[in-house]
Amino acid sequence: MIDFDAEIEQVLDGPPSRLAFRAVCAALLRAGCPERLVSRCEERLASWPDEVREASWSWLAALKAGHSKPTWRLVRALAPQSLRNGTVDPALPDPRSCAEVRGVTRLDLGWYASEQLEVLAATLDHWENLRSVRIGGLTGSDGELVARIAGHDALTRLESLSLVGVDEDMWHFKKPPFSPPEGRTWQLRHVGLRAPDLVHLLRSGQVPNLRSVDVLVCSAQEALDLAARPELARLDRLALGFRCGKNGRQPLWKPYFGNVIDEDDDAVAAFFARADLTGLRSLVVRGTPMGLGREGLGERGVDAIVAGGVLRQLTELTLELLPVGDAAIARVLEGIDAERIEKLALTDLVATDRTATALAAAGVLPRLRHLDLSRNRLGAEGARQLAAGVRLPALEHLDLSGRESGSPYYARPDIQPVGDAAAEAWASSDNAAELTHLRLAATGLSSGGLASLMTSERLAELGTLDVACNPVGSWPTALQDAPVWRTVRSLNLADCGLDDTDVRSLASTASAPRLHSVSLAYNSVGSQGARALAAWALLPQLWELDLHDNVIGDDGLTDLATSRAAQRLLELDLEQDCWNPRARDDRKPLPAEVFDPASFPSLDAVFLGMVDEYHGSRYSCGFPTRVREEIASAPDTRPELIAFLTHLENDDFEDDEDDTGADEDNDPDDHDFRTERAAHHAELFDEARDFARRMIEGDIGWPPPEEPEKSAAADGG
Repeated sequence: MIDFDAEIEQVLDGPPSRLAFRAVCAALLRAGCPERLVSRCEERLASWPDEVREASWSWLAALKAGHSKPTWRLVRALAPQSLRNGTVDPALPDPRSCAEVRGVTRLDLGWYASEQLEVLAATLDHWENLRSVRIGGLTGSDGELVARIAGHDALTRLESLSLVGVDEDMWHFKKPPFSPPEGRTWQLRHVGLRAPDLVHLLRSGQVPNLRSVDVLVCSAQEALDLAARPELARLDRLALGFRCGKNGRQPLWKPYFGNVIDEDDDAVAAFFARADLTGLRSLVVRGTPMGLGREGLGERGVDAIVAGGVLRQLTELTLELLPVGDAAIARVLEGIDAERIEKLALTDLVATDRTATALAAAGVLPRLRHLDLSRNRLGAEGARQLAAGVRLPALEHLDLSGRESGSPYYARPDIQPVGDAAAEAWASSDNAAELTHLRLAATGLSSGGLASLMTSERLAELGTLDVACNPVGSWPTALQDAPVWRTVRSLNLADCGLDDTDVRSLASTASAPRLHSVSLAYNSVGSQGARALAAWALLPQLWELDLHDNVIGDDGLTDLATSRAAQRLLELDLEQDCWNPRARDDRKPLPAEVFDPASFPSLDAVFLGMVDEYHGSRYSCGFPTRVREEIASAPDTRPELIAFLTHLENDDFEDDEDDTGADEDNDPDDHDFRTERAAHHAELFDEARDFARRMIEGDIGWPPPEEPEKSAAADGG
């Protein structure tokens, strides 16, 4: 007999996360939701951050389809956007008629969510517990809705309001103004706004508790106006996105240094020379991506930040997506207080091994817990210097990843070429003793480097290991009892070139007491691999299994389902891309065992069928239209499957069951990334090393010379 009390206590004793919250709720449901146990969970969850107590898209879709559950009373956050290809977002519930959402304190409406914003504008007075609202991608057409929200008295209850984020580029849409009437005192501690709106809010005196700001600055004058506000001295945290000009030039499918925007440099210099930031402890400055490069302020702007003197007082610093290079980064590292800094994220800055050398020059960073040097061009020597050349006794989070590709059918990873040397160096580093998160995705890691990590006795606290988008190529059976299994909670092996043999080797591991999440997306797992997973001793403890775009046949899916082993599985992804040459026939329904509630009794989200990841659309949902409609309307269909089937973008899939002819003009094998995956990774690794070499030698090679006719036009010729 299952001891649900013990199972729930074990989850609650672990680290809070969205997935862990869903696991608590699933265990309660399997236990029958006795009031004693639900009340106990309410009491324990009170210490968890509200943002992790989230009802995701799948819960809201099921609720919209008429399926509620008693664990809704534990929910404190909603995120209605699905972010999945070919699915639609359920409407934001109205708290007047939907009691399930009345305890919600946080709403993340997602991007371009005008419909959700319209519902919120009409119901804001009735979200009595709401304290945080976030939306991205607002455009000029949202102006009326923003004005309605700005006039709501209920807005004064909020502690966080994000209408703009520094991850937005301002290239395509103007932002509507946010001009709330004066005369009210707000509780806001965080806002995300355009600079003019923030200046208005600060000047009004309505936000005396404001301590955190995300702001987009679009001109030097805006920078000056913002810098003049004395209220900035009260801020603990400031995130800045300078969007004062744009370039947009890029070589197609090639890495390049990036575009320095002089207007951004001017605005940065104006701001940091005048702003009073004496209370600041956390600073974020972010540019924008541009192809395989980046665009924004450059070396001159970074030097202005250093000259402003703010770095010395920071405990957290993030610089991201800026075309600056090693020399400017070295001056940043000289400007921080090595004894004080706790988080350092220098991501996508065209850094090479010289940045690692500059970091090692500090000797020791005694409080640094979080180090992120991802999406740069460090190499083997840089990785070794970080592992052995500087003391990092408190380090918990290390990210040396490259830029992952997304769908490997349509994009390419941008490698950070640290390779196996990084794995070997960190596997034996004294700095690894406290690491709980290690990301080495898109770094050229092979099975040898992976083995170094898995067999390390130094990584005694490692909970998250991400090695996705690497030419691992095999999973050695010798790793079945590797030390890292003792602590690892999440293992990302997406796009690692693994097949059925490797999955059998992986499944020979019999003990990993904390493992809850495994991704095998974009590999070559077939029916034999599915059978190995079905028999895996660890499958009964998994909360998440990602098998997106593999090659499992219906016999393998049936074996996985009928094993009845995945009793705690919350999320299962079996989708395939339309270019997968071994995709199952989408004109035939999935085996009934896959959606039998007994197969996966805890499942609260499932993703099936065929998608087109290039266009973000859907070809099928795993069932022909007639069968889909029957399943969705059947009274005994599980709610999570109904949620999926009733929230699809295309209700008219091309699924004629009598059409069995092949498309002679379509040869998916020509497009399958698996065909030459290892060779392609090797080419990208060599390209990345060559690019790093040129950056070190000063051969930036960008921008290219202007075409003659453009030069003539600029000269008035």
